[in-house]
Amino acid sequence: MTATLDDPLRGARRAVQASRFREAWETLVAQPEAVRRRSEWLLLAAMARWRLGEYAPSREAALGARDGYRAARDPDGEMRAENVAAAGAFALGDLPQAERGFRRAQLLAERLGDELMRARCANNLGNVAYYRGDDLQALSFYRLAETRFDRVGLPYGVAETVINTGIVWRDMELLSDSLEAAERAFELAFRIGSPRLVAQALAMRGEALALLGDHPLGHAQVRRALELAQEQEDHVAEVDALRILCTLEADRDAARAEQMGRQAVTLARSLGQPWATAEAERDLGSFLARVGRGAEAAERFDAAAAGFESLGAEARAAQMLDRAAAARKG
Repeated sequence: MTATLDDPLRGARRAVQASRFREAWETLVAQPEAVRRRSEWLLLAAMARWRLGEYAPSREAALGARDGYRAARDPDGEMRAENVAAAGAFALGDLPQAERGFRRAQLLAERLGDELMRARCANNLGNVAYYRGDDLQALSFYRLAETRFDRVGLPYGVAETVINTGIVWRDMELLSDSLEAAERAFELAFRIGSPRLVAQALAMRGEALALLGDHPLGHAQVRRALELAQEQEDHVAEVDALRILCTLEADRDAARAEQMGRQAVTLARSLGQPWATAEAERDLGSFLARVGRGAEAAERFDAAAAGFESLGAEARAAQMLDRAAAARKG
């Protein structure tokens, strides 16, 4: 009992470190008001709520933590809170604010000699570059992040970076490279026992396998990824699995495919994540075009274009507008 009173945030801290984010949040909200005003409470809350898909309150808590750490002249806490606040801005689609935050966190990490945070910032800046459609810059950041994560001995970070790299390869239609990245990420995720990363790696591997022609195995792996994502309350991974299944189910069960596509759009919208929403709209549009519902497909492509444009992904937005025009022509 004494240890708990001396360190009331120990349980939440351990839950966050073990990726038990729902448990962490429930532990945090049970704390008395005096504890909930602490900068560490705010930072842990921001981390837990980000992982639970609650991006706006996560960002608000992270900014509060950052200001508290800054006032206390704690650059390490400020750095960590800045990174989480930037991640919140990123998830909400504010790329300029996200990039500024990640670069501020990176600068603090360089001053402190924190190689782990430098790795995280490189990975996060790679994500910003990817959203903006600069695949080569994204790959450069991811290579740097992977090297740094490996140097500090963090396989979880390596796996995340490999997954991000595989996503870029997929978008560049380098499917064999994407599959190879998925295989490596799955092995890492399985070895460290992370169901969240296993789900993400399985979804990517399943999609690559299906696109390369192995539809039964690809479909089974994405289905398993969906189950894991739902178990872990990883809603972004859930959206990804649903939208991929919308495409894979198109020739097997059109009604089921449409249901999954619409579920992906609804869930992505509820998260307030423009990128996930745009991707879900795009894939639902692709399904509708495939089954001859051109006018409905065009509406989805237009929505995807608006989402991509809001993120500064102009090339992707232009592609969606072209596909909308083609769908209207029939």
